[in-house]
Amino acid sequence: MAEKKVIAVVFGGRSVEHDVSVLTGLQFLEALDPGIYTGLPVYVDPLGQWWTGDALTKRGRYPIENGSAKDLTALTLDLATPASGQPQFISFQKSIMGEKRHSIPFDLMVPAIHGTNGEDGSLQGLLDFAGIPYAGCRPLGAAATMNKLFSKKIAREKGINSLPELLLNRPEKGSFLDPETVQGQVRDAFGSETYPLIVKPCNLGSSVGVSKAHDIDSLIAALMAAFRLDNDVIIEPFVPNLVEYNIAVRRTADGTVQTSAIERPVREAELLDFKNKYLAGGNPGGPKLDAGPSEGMASLNRELNPSELTSEQETFIRESASQLFDALSLAGSVRIDFLADEKTGETWLNEANTIPGSFAYFLWEAAANPISFLALTSAIIEEGFTLSARRQGATSADAGGATIFSRG
Repeated sequence: MAEKKVIAVVFGGRSVEHDVSVLTGLQFLEALDPGIYTGLPVYVDPLGQWWTGDALTKRGRYPIENGSAKDLTALTLDLATPASGQPQFISFQKSIMGEKRHSIPFDLMVPAIHGTNGEDGSLQGLLDFAGIPYAGCRPLGAAATMNKLFSKKIAREKGINSLPELLLNRPEKGSFLDPETVQGQVRDAFGSETYPLIVKPCNLGSSVGVSKAHDIDSLIAALMAAFRLDNDVIIEPFVPNLVEYNIAVRRTADGTVQTSAIERPVREAELLDFKNKYLAGGNPGGPKLDAGPSEGMASLNRELNPSELTSEQETFIRESASQLFDALSLAGSVRIDFLADEKTGETWLNEANTIPGSFAYFLWEAAANPISFLALTSAIIEEGFTLSARRQGATSADAGGATIFSRG
């Protein structure tokens, strides 16, 4: 029998989306095929320290407070290729003989860190630098989708309908937002009849920092809140009669781009913000931490393959999602979100999420050709091995004919 591959699932991180990432990482670990893989939970705390330990798989263990990690092992990712050629973590444990070094080898890493320092391509770049195999998007696709403005520009080049936007940069330290200047910028971007408006950070997900402004006072307040989270903030017109549609996209082993079922999230408020996505359902204390793998976006009330979708809307959503997936060189299970005016039927691209909550498994389970969560995690992992192997190549100066210094 072949030895099981060790899959390090990394979650948490130095991001405002830390808690959502914990749910996503634990969901992936729970859905691994135990006959093929051994899951290695790796938690990155808000200060950037990496940990492992069986206790990490217990949802009731979170949040992990400073000084409460006595049942966990601190890790360092080894960026040098060991003699075995297998990537590894290093841990140091104290004993009466001093500090002892232990290695924890693994075969592939699954980044499940949402938002900053994970979903934005920074972790992927580090893994490429170290030659460590990993699943999901490469740095280009991760960075491109994290920046909402950039991904919208690429979408427009492909003829994909997107809302107009105004990008504002965080004021320099010591300066302030001038309401008259902001109002003039809004008027130039959208015209005189502008409100309500949507304000959102340019480089965050999970609807964190998204708010609705009804006048200049609430717009300034929304901008100030968003600038606490990001240097760049986008303002967009609010879509009247708003409905939202989400779809997941992946590439099959034969290279075909495949789309999932389409969902319409059911909102408890006018805007599907973070609270409605993750804390809905009458549970003000947050998601139930010891439930099965149906937390995060998977626990959201929704209608799958909604009957009100016209054939034109469905075609637009499926074709646009597939085009964007290709244009941005995406991989893994990517959820792409759309906005629509329920009365007119006009539909716009909203954003792409390369690390969506629960990897959008519930959309694949309801697809025309259903895929179980277990099969999905296996496909994501094996695609990761394939993509990482393709990147491997000679890196010595001799191989590139670029030697300057003598190597005797």
